[in-house]
Amino acid sequence: MASPLFDIVARLRDIAENGQRSDQKVAAAVLADADFATHASIEKLAEKAGVSEPTITRFCRTLGFEGTRDFKVGLAQSLAIAGRFISVSTADGSASNGVPSIIASSAVSAIETVTNLIDRASLDRAAAIVAAAGMVRAYGSGGASSMAATELENRLFRLGLPASSHIDGEMQQMTAATSSKDTVIVAYSLSGEVRPVIDAVTIAGRYGAKTIAFTAANSSLAAAAQLVLPFHIEEGTNVYRPSPARYALLALTDMLAMSVAEKIGAPAVERMRRIKNLQGMQKSDAPNLPLGD
Repeated sequence: MASPLFDIVARLRDIAENGQRSDQKVAAAVLADADFATHASIEKLAEKAGVSEPTITRFCRTLGFEGTRDFKVGLAQSLAIAGRFISVSTADGSASNGVPSIIASSAVSAIETVTNLIDRASLDRAAAIVAAAGMVRAYGSGGASSMAATELENRLFRLGLPASSHIDGEMQQMTAATSSKDTVIVAYSLSGEVRPVIDAVTIAGRYGAKTIAFTAANSSLAAAAQLVLPFHIEEGTNVYRPSPARYALLALTDMLAMSVAEKIGAPAVERMRRIKNLQGMQKSDAPNLPLGD
């Protein structure tokens, strides 16, 4: 069986361009209809590619598979994970304003999804835990989750809370090891299966930290955290559109930050006033600008 890290589609495309003539035919036939290739008999696949059945068997072994059965299993796994990126359809331009409308509608849909899913009691409990923290550390890896972690730090320091964000796995684990009972960890992960984040949350919990996770329900991170605010955003099929999950995570972060601000009350308002006062000294349109941006 080929290595789990083997990219079968990339190899097929390379063979389709640079392989021997017979192999080019097989690779091209598979790429033209990968779903057909995962279900077709060796006879049907050979017929579609215009080659002999032994050529199909030899082709599969060349790729590192024991035979056609293992090849089809590997191809099916690749399709299940990233099938929509193999045969890319034309971007949807049916919305009234094309791309702007597509982006706007997906952002609104993502925010509405988490708004409907959020458990108010859990959000309130998370806000109370954060508001009472001596130190808040936000963890996230990758694209959307690391952005949300950084944004949480940005929101909390304005309220007078000691906060830091860490998107490097090694730093996540090292800072987690310095945790104590007044430390709060807020972890973000769309999948809930990012090992360094899971490990950091587990480590911090062992040292008495309170751990909160915005992540997928029933994930490894959800199991590791003490308080979970679960969510899931459908990615859709348009591969040209950036993931709307970013908007969902920002909305969740704002929900938490506002809830924390309300719990802190007047002291938080005073700190925000200081920032706005500083803005007034440096920017002409300070009254109409967002706080600190």
